[in-house]
Amino acid sequence: MTRPQSPLDPYARPQRPVPSDSHRSALVVALIGAAATIVAALIGLFVQLSGDAEQHASGPSLSGASPSSNAPGVPATSVAPLNSAPPTTLAAPGASSGPDGTPTALASTVPAPAAATPVGLPQEFLGRWQGYAEEVDATRTDHYRVTVELDQGSLREQVGSVHYAMESSDCYGTVTLTAVGGADQVTLGEDIQSGNCVTNGRITLTLRPGDTVDFAYETIKRDGTRQQVKAGLERVA
Repeated sequence: MTRPQSPLDPYARPQRPVPSDSHRSALVVALIGAAATIVAALIGLFVQLSGDAEQHASGPSLSGASPSSNAPGVPATSVAPLNSAPPTTLAAPGASSGPDGTPTALASTVPAPAAATPVGLPQEFLGRWQGYAEEVDATRTDHYRVTVELDQGSLREQVGSVHYAMESSDCYGTVTLTAVGGADQVTLGEDIQSGNCVTNGRITLTLRPGDTVDFAYETIKRDGTRQQVKAGLERVA
C-alpha cells in the first residue's frame, strides 16, 4: 500500500548535492599545489632581495664594470683588478718627462772631480835668478850677491842651488821645494853645504812683472836671534 505523498513546500530551500569522496581528494590536491607554488615564489623573492641587499652593501664588483656603466648619461666606470697597475713613480723636482710622460732621470749637477795633478815647481820659476841682497842686524848692514838656480821637481824634492857671494865667505847650498802657493809663489828649504853661513833657512820667492822675483830669507842664527835677508832678483838665464 502506498503512502500518500505530501505536497511540495514552495518555501523550502533547495538542497545541494553532497560531493563524493573523489571530488574531495582532487580539491585537496589542488589546494596543496597552489600553496606550494606560493611558498616557492615567496622563498625565491626573499633570496633575490637578500642577494641585492648584500651586493649593494659590499659595493661594486671587482671583476668588471659597474652595473650602471652602460646607462645613458652615466660615464662608464670600471674597477681594475688588484695589483694590475704599476706603482706610481714620482718625478724629482726639475725632472723632465719623456714622450710617454715617464719622468726621465735627472742629470747629475755635481761636477766630476778634477784629475789630480802632481804639485811641482811652476814653469815660471825655472832658470837662474840673481841680484843683490841687504841684510840688516843690530850692528851693521851687509850687501852681497845672491844667485838661485832652479830646475824641475816636485814637493820635497831638491830643485836647485843657492850661492851667497859675501866679502868674508862664499856660501853654497841646495834648495828643496817645500810649498807651492799657486803659480806665483814657492817656498824653498835651504841647506848650506859649505861656507860660514847658518846651515838651514827658509826662502820664499814671489813672482813680479818683468821677469823678477822677490827673495825673502829667514832663519835663526847660532846666537838665537832672527836673521832676515831680502833681495830683488832678475832672471839671467
